[in-house]
Amino acid sequence: MKDEKYKIAYYPGCSLNSTSIDFNVSIKKLLEVMGIEFEEIEDWNCCGTTPAHHTNEELSSVLSARNLLLSKKMGYETILSPCVSCYNKLNHAAKMLNSSDEELNSFELKKKKQLVSDLKEMGLEVEDEYNFKVYSILKYIFENRDIIKKKYEEISASKDYKKPKLLSNMIPACYYGCALLRPKESLKFDDIENPTVMEQLLKDVGIESRDFQFKTECCGAIMSLTNKDVVLRLSKDILDMALDCGANSLVVFCQLCQQNLDLRQSQINNFYKTKFKIPVLYLTQILGMALGLSEKDVMVDRLFVRPVS
Repeated sequence: MKDEKYKIAYYPGCSLNSTSIDFNVSIKKLLEVMGIEFEEIEDWNCCGTTPAHHTNEELSSVLSARNLLLSKKMGYETILSPCVSCYNKLNHAAKMLNSSDEELNSFELKKKKQLVSDLKEMGLEVEDEYNFKVYSILKYIFENRDIIKKKYEEISASKDYKKPKLLSNMIPACYYGCALLRPKESLKFDDIENPTVMEQLLKDVGIESRDFQFKTECCGAIMSLTNKDVVLRLSKDILDMALDCGANSLVVFCQLCQQNLDLRQSQINNFYKTKFKIPVLYLTQILGMALGLSEKDVMVDRLFVRPVS
């Protein structure tokens, strides 16, 4: 087994290799700057998020568990899953595989036995004991914030250091969304109603955030595929509140939230006759730039609403 302190398996999920490639790139660049070694899980598959879960919960569990067993085969039981939906599904599967039969009630035990049976039928080797630990990107970065603080202090102490103009102009509000915080068992390391992890991380690199009352409100999430009007209304409320608190930008860590607030901002303006022009950046993009990466390195140029730099 590998030393897991600064080595981790990486599960990108479907969207980070397609519509959210900027999130994927900014994460990998940030991990490299932090000195974190990571390996993408070989032959990974979809985690079985919302569509599969609602169609067949058993299938969703099997899909996620397969990724965990592939990670174990590579020598890892610690997995980083940046996508919030993927994180929840992998985390759920990890809890089932980690639990002994004695720890489960009769219903849970039946589900675990079915899961193990399905995995074996797929030709996978299943062990008696596991110690999988699945990290969200937010928790993983926060638990390694000492690396970020140290590197930022070293960079900013240099006589040649000049803070990037984009970061100097930022007056951000941190938006957490709803998925990672619910159910409360998923997050654990922060307050479910008033999380402050992102604010603390930004402060570590010299950026002060605004107090934002809508930080855990829903943006409409995947309803953009079935009821776009709801998404436009909910996202408009978030953008409104960001302006009300004096922010000129939003910081996120969920690609679906980012797309609803950034990509659909022009749609919101057309529908509600508003004039929003609020950049919505990933936390990993901001931290990466604070540690010396360029805007191009973290793909800020892919934002639909470009920040002033």
